[in-house]
Amino acid sequence: MCTITFLPYKNGYILTQNRDESPLRADAVFPVEEEIKNQKVIYPQDPEGSGSWFVSTEAGLTLCVMNGAYHPHKRAGQYAHSRGLVPLHFLAFADADDFMNNYAYQKLEAFTLLVCSPTGVEEFIWDETDMNRKTHRAKPLIFQSDPLYNAEQKAFRKSLFTQFMVENDAITILDFHTQPQTPDNAVNILMDRERVKSVSTIQRYFYGGINEVGYLKLGAEGLHCVSF
Repeated sequence: MCTITFLPYKNGYILTQNRDESPLRADAVFPVEEEIKNQKVIYPQDPEGSGSWFVSTEAGLTLCVMNGAYHPHKRAGQYAHSRGLVPLHFLAFADADDFMNNYAYQKLEAFTLLVCSPTGVEEFIWDETDMNRKTHRAKPLIFQSDPLYNAEQKAFRKSLFTQFMVENDAITILDFHTQPQTPDNAVNILMDRERVKSVSTIQRYFYGGINEVGYLKLGAEGLHCVSF
């Protein structure tokens, strides 16, 4: 459950994700570095399920997963595995078409997967009935978790994003994710509803010779940056 922004920047992009989660959940491990299909990947690992919500590859791809699809849903018994494994599994496929046609998502809980690159974002939405795919060209984009935010809240938060981009440069997007916009913490991008809150922010910088991932745990001072 989270908020994600994608910004084209200097022939590359800046991708930022707030992780909205129970503050009682165990801290993620960052960085985890490994090789998948002969390319280096960096990601924060959730100790519950060993997956991740944000996986970056050296070649410039970043994969983000959000819980849910178009609307809140009820869990339907046991699922095959954690949705946090989906971004890692994606890298085993030849391309997005191969993933769409051959991945065994039918036994998974509803999820939204974003596959981000300098050309834009491929969005895969599994609602436990159908898998749908949307292609977004490279432009400023915001994605928000459906289980957490209703249509009115999402529209308001999108307006905050639009206003921020009018008034600020893309390189300052971390401020948008880590500073409150209103007195209502329940709808701020840095969200806090006590039982669920923004516990961390992660960024991918892929532009102008810069290729790194920065991780900020709530309450920590400064990003922990790791370069490829």
